[in-house]
Formats: sequence, C-alpha cells, structure tokens
Amino acid sequence: MKKNFWKIFGIVTAALIITVVLSGVIFVQKLRNSESYVHFDKGRLNEVYTSLTVLDNEGAALTEPLYLNDYKQIPLDALNEYTYMAFVAVEDKRFFEHDGIDYRRVVGALLHNIRSGGYKEGASTISQQLIKNTHLDNNKNIKRKINEMLLASELENAYSKKEILEMYLNTIYFGRNAYGIETAANVYFNKSASDLTVSESAVLAGMIKAPNNYAPDKNAEKCKTRRDVVLKLMLEQQIIDLETYDEAIATEITYCPQKTQNEKTYVYQVIQEACRILNMTPMQLYKSDFIIETYCNQTTQRQLRALVNDDTTATKRGTLADLSCVVCDNMGGVEACVLRGETAGARRQVGSAIKPIAVYAPALNEKIITQASPVLDEETDFNGYKPTNAGGYNGWTTVKYAVAKSLNVPAVKTLNALSLPTAEKYLKKFGIMGEQNLSLALGNANGGLDVLTLAKCYATLANDGQCNDVAFIKNIYSGNGLIYSRNLKNERVFQSGANYLMTDMLVNTVNAGTAKTLQKSNYQVAAKTGTVGTSEGNSDALVAGYTTDNTFVVWYSGDMSNNVNGSTAPCSFASKLLDKIYYKNEPNKFIPPKTVVQLDVDKDSLYEDQILLKCDMGLKFWFDTANQPKETLQKIAYGYVLEPKMNGNELTIGLPHVEDGIWQLYAKTQDNSNGTEQNYVRLDCRDETYTANLTEDAVFYAELYVKGKLVYTTPQVKVYVTDTPPQSNEEQSENKSPSILDFWYWK
Repeated sequence: MKKNFWKIFGIVTAALIITVVLSGVIFVQKLRNSESYVHFDKGRLNEVYTSLTVLDNEGAALTEPLYLNDYKQIPLDALNEYTYMAFVAVEDKRFFEHDGIDYRRVVGALLHNIRSGGYKEGASTISQQLIKNTHLDNNKNIKRKINEMLLASELENAYSKKEILEMYLNTIYFGRNAYGIETAANVYFNKSASDLTVSESAVLAGMIKAPNNYAPDKNAEKCKTRRDVVLKLMLEQQIIDLETYDEAIATEITYCPQKTQNEKTYVYQVIQEACRILNMTPMQLYKSDFIIETYCNQTTQRQLRALVNDDTTATKRGTLADLSCVVCDNMGGVEACVLRGETAGARRQVGSAIKPIAVYAPALNEKIITQASPVLDEETDFNGYKPTNAGGYNGWTTVKYAVAKSLNVPAVKTLNALSLPTAEKYLKKFGIMGEQNLSLALGNANGGLDVLTLAKCYATLANDGQCNDVAFIKNIYSGNGLIYSRNLKNERVFQSGANYLMTDMLVNTVNAGTAKTLQKSNYQVAAKTGTVGTSEGNSDALVAGYTTDNTFVVWYSGDMSNNVNGSTAPCSFASKLLDKIYYKNEPNKFIPPKTVVQLDVDKDSLYEDQILLKCDMGLKFWFDTANQPKETLQKIAYGYVLEPKMNGNELTIGLPHVEDGIWQLYAKTQDNSNGTEQNYVRLDCRDETYTANLTEDAVFYAELYVKGKLVYTTPQVKVYVTDTPPQSNEEQSENKSPSILDFWYWK
C-alpha cells in the first residue's frame, strides 16, 4: 500500500512540475509575443555604454569620465576596486557567480513575500537592475519581473561581467539629479569617483536603496548607519581587511558640495576633436570600436586636476572664477587640460599676452626694432586713440624694458611702425582673422582668442618660431587599422634669430617683470601676463609661457576684483604647476642660435642721445646679426697732467680746457705737528685755474667729468713750500755731523 502511495505521489508531483514548467513556458512565450513585452535592445545600453577606447601617451586607458548625453561615464578600471565592490557587497554579493539571476535569492525572496502576504522583496541582481534602469518601468508585477529576468539573461550573454558592472555604476540614481557614480562623487564629495575613499564608496553604495533617506546632506545620522552596514558587509565578504574597516568606520562623513558643474575635461576635448576629424556625432563615436591615441600625460593631468580642485580664486560675488588651463608639448600636443566654468574655453580678449605675438615678435622678424631700440614712453595721441599705462610714463626706455613691464604706449608705437596689415599677416598664420586696429597692441584682437589658440601662439615661440595646430589626438584606429594620424606642419612664422630675441625678452619678463612669480632658480621660464578690465574690476587675468619642454596657459575669467590680474593668481597657479611637472626632471635652458649675438651698448648714448653704440662695458642686449649696432663708442685717450707753478710760496695750477668737460681739483695736506694725513678736500677752481699761498707741502690731483660722467683722473703731484726739493737719504747722510756711533767700532 505504501509502495503504491509513493508511486502515485511521484507521478502526481512530476505531473504538477511538468504542468508548472509547461505553463511557465507557455506564459513566457505569450509574454514574449505580447505587445507589452519589452525586447532586449543594445541601443538602449549604448546610451550608457561605449566601446570607444581612449588611450594616453603611453598606451594606457584614460581614467577620466566620458560625457554621454546626460551621463558622465567613467571606466571601471578608473575606480578603486573597493569602490565598485562596495556596490557588489550590498546589492548582489554573488554577482560574479550567477548568470544574471540569483536563484537562491529568488527563492528566499519568494518565501519572504509569501510570509508577508505581499511584494516586499524583489531579489534583483545588478544585471536585473541595469535592465530595469534602461529598458523597463518601475511597476511591481509578475509580468514585468519575468520580462526583467529574461532580459537579464540576454544581457549576460551579450556582455562581460566587467562591462555590465560598468554600465550599472554609470546609470544608477543617487538623488540630487545625479545619475551615475561619477556625477554622484562630484555632487556629494566634489571629486572624481576615481578618488573616492573606502568610507565615501560605502556611503554612495548605501545611498542607492533610498537616496533621499541616506544622502549625507539629507540625514547625516541615517547616512552613517547605512554606511556602517555596507562596511560590515565588505568586511564579511573579505573585500576589505579589519584594519581598513576600523579606519573607515572611524572616519567622519564630510559632505562637500560641488563647486562647479560646468567643467570640460581632457576626454571631453578628445571627443570634440575626434568628431571634427571623422565628421561624426558624439553618439556615433561612442558606439564605434575606435581606439584613439592621445598626447595625455595622466600624471600631469592628475596634478593639474588637483590644483584646479584646490583653487579658490573667486569673483566679486564669491563664486569660483572660471578657469582655463592647458599644458602642451612644444609641438602643440596637449598633455593636460581642464576647463572650469561657462566662459572657460570661450573666445575672449587676452590683454597684454597678445603683445609678443601680434607686435614685438613680428617687428623683430621684420627687423624694425631690436631689444635695445629706444622708445619714448609718454602720453601720445594716435589720431584720437590715447593709450595709457597703469603706473604712469617712463620717458625714454627700451623695447626690452617695455616688454618686461608691459608698457602700453611703446607697444602701440611699435605696432604703428610695424603697420596693421603686417600684423594681420602674422596673426592669420595662427588662425586669428579679421581687420585690426591699434588697440590690438593692448590685446583687443578682433573676435578674441580661445585658450587653445593662445597656446598655439606660444608653442610657436617655444618651437623656434615654427607653428603647429594644437591637438589632443595623435592617432585613431578602427578594426581595419589606422584611419587618422596627426600631421605636424612646422610652418615657419618667425625666423630663429627674431624668435630667440623674443624668448630672451620673455625670460626677462619672468626674471624682472610682470611675471616674476614664475622665476625659478634652476631653469628658465619665458612668459607674458595679460589683464583685461577697468578700475572697477577685471574680466580676464592670464599668463601664457613656455620652457624648452612645455607650453602652458592659465586663464581666469569672470567678474573679478582688480586684485586678480595677470601677475597674481595666474602666475601663482602656473608656478605651482611647473613645480609639479618638473619635480624630478628640470628643462634645459634656451640656446641662442648662431644668427644672434650679445653686445654691450653704451648707456649714456642710448638714454641721452637715443643712439646705439657698442662698447666694452655697458648694457647687454641680444641682436640679430643682420640687425645690430654698427658704430662703436670712441674712447678719448686723455693724457693730462697737472703742472703746478710756484712763485715763492704762491701756487698756480692751470687746468686744460676740455669741450663739455668740467674739472674738479682735490688736495691732501699733511699736518707736520703729528705727521697724520688729512683727507682730500675739493678746491674751488674758477676759470680752470687754481691760485693759493702754499704754507705746507701738499698733494694734488684732478678729475674730469663729461656730461656728468667721470672720464679721467690725473696722476697725483706733490708740491713743496719751497722750490728746493728735499734731499735724498744719501745727501742727508753725507752732510750730517759725526755721531759717537760712527766711532763705536774703532780699534
């Protein structure tokens, strides 16, 4: 009887199982064929996932986020392992074991829901959550759940675990309109997701259950409790060790609001450039399997990013000033770039930073000026245009000094001598088009410049006067091989000699001019500052410069006070950046070409007569060998000697007449009472003749001054109170009376 019972029970059970399975298959099949069924669509995943690969200058994947529609995408490899494993620990601990559906968890959730009498627990895996976020709505019913599970299986067949986890982390919602872990890290901690700590990673992983309840800015106590739960799970699953756990548990949760939302990173610039090159939309590019090789130096990029994050330069309203930062190699390959704020990267006026490019280097190249060319810095009216200097006027000065101190009148005078058409010809080589006027010399370029164009201009000076386009991309590959490679043009803009003369003046600007904050003890920096504004405040403050290794631009923009100018915040920022870049390997010094020569120029002739005369000891300037002073200062060989005449004790000293010369006569007497010498005293000499009664011996000499400069000193001459000179020692010995000592040794 028992045997028959179990046989019948087995048959009935098997029948029920078969019935359930068949019913399930039929149900699933009907569901698949129904209009309400959502089919798996890779296109929806492409909105949050890209197969595009962007590499740095050493072939490693860039860790910066991509911008894809409304999402910031960050590669999984850019995150610390503990960051993404925090989400696995709390959301799907068997993620790397199941095939999209965790059946053990499904059964447990089913029993829990039966006991609770409702749909309390969904048992969704990370794969299912990704499907729900990209394909389905939030309705809680059996049809949607089965639809979700079926699509999760298809997802697992189409993508690797790493790809699924990356897509998941880039789509989940963290509150505050923050989709994706990169945006969440920006919003709550003002940092990239790649920089999250263990504690911060646990905070974000715990938040996604209920962002409004567990966000650090909403409920600090609940946020901490939830974080600690996640940390405990991470410890139990051996994601972190006990020491790391204790340290993270003891860490206070610090909410740090995002400083700015308008930011363009290196990768953003790469995508924009690639779209122009390939004539593609960003979405088309993201869906491609292209590999893009860039010039990015990730060490420099991280250093630049850290400096930007720490920067607190503010506008008058107290908000962060917009900031554009670019570092290139001297061939124009961009190694690092961060643009912060709405105006960053836009075309704007660059102030005096345009002077070397539009005025001085072209004038040197055309041999209109030299470093030593005299220029009168005074109030000047150029047909109604009256430029002024911030610190007043300097009178006669040189081009080199005018560059270092960023004087405006000399710049306009030089541009006027160069001519606007000639200046426009040079600007056109940099892609700066349009008709200009004399205000160009002060930075008012028609249409303005953006930060990359300015970097292109200064990279040309750094590259011996040869111009290349500034570029982020080196090569692009498809599955079929190389489809794009950057071509260096090295178009000659300035000749080597003129280019070096400009570089030397910009080095002097760093050593003794407006960019002095950039001065380094062990290597040379060439740079020029620029400021745009009025007495009410400045709108732009920047510095552009270069070493023998790199070109850089740091540019603040916004409604700023006058304290933020080219010499202050930009130079301070650039100085810190250079210290980081050259921490171990300092650049070489600039080497003068054979077409230049360094000469001494007579100072008096330069400033008093505005004539360049070579001399042995004077002011040092570099000259193009084809445009150097031809005349040498002629030295006068003075051979004057004093010829005193005595008539009794009456002394007369006549001084020779020298055109434009003034004599000064000096005498030194001796006090016979104690033998001490007196100081030289200046004598009153009229009509080039000195007359006096001499009562004691004296020493005389005279100095000749021409145009206020001492040019000659006569030999000293001693005059005695009588015409008979004193006897020599031998004469005195012969005439003296015998002494007892003379007979001391007589035998």
